[in-house]
Amino acid sequence: MSIAQYIKPENIVISSNAGSRLDIFNELVSSLATTGVLENSDKDTLVQKLEEREALSTTGVGEGIAIPHASLSSIKETVIALGISQKGIDFSSVDGAPVDVIFMIIGSQNVPRQHIQILAKIVRLCKNKDLMKTIRSGATQKEILEAIRMVET
Repeated sequence: MSIAQYIKPENIVISSNAGSRLDIFNELVSSLATTGVLENSDKDTLVQKLEEREALSTTGVGEGIAIPHASLSSIKETVIALGISQKGIDFSSVDGAPVDVIFMIIGSQNVPRQHIQILAKIVRLCKNKDLMKTIRSGATQKEILEAIRMVET
C-alpha cells in the first residue's frame, strides 16, 4: 500500500493561512469537493466528524504534524488531503507545539479499517526528516507527491 496513491496533487494545499483546526479542516475538505472526491453536500458532515474525532483526543502527533481522520459512507475509497500551514495551528498536540503539516485521511465506511492502516504508515513516513523538510520547503504539489513516492520505494 502506497500513501501516494491516495493523494491527488490538487488535494495538497500549500501555504495555507488557516488560523485554526476548523479553518484547515474546511480548507482541506473544500479541496476534496473541488476535485470531485467529495460531494458539496457532505462537506459540513465531514468537518463535523473531524471535529468530533478531535474532541476524543488530539490527532497532533508531535513535531508539527497532525493526522486528523474520519470515515464517511459517501466516500468510495480512502483519500488523503495534505495541508501545509504557514502560521502553525493549535491542535493541542502531544508535545504542545503548533502543527504545520496536516495529513487528513478520509476513509470509506466500505473499507472500515483501511484508514487506520494508512494512519500508521503516515506516522512512519513522517519520521523521515528529508521528506518532512521537502514538504515544509515550499515545494510544489507534484514535488511533494514525488518525494512521498520516493520515500515509499
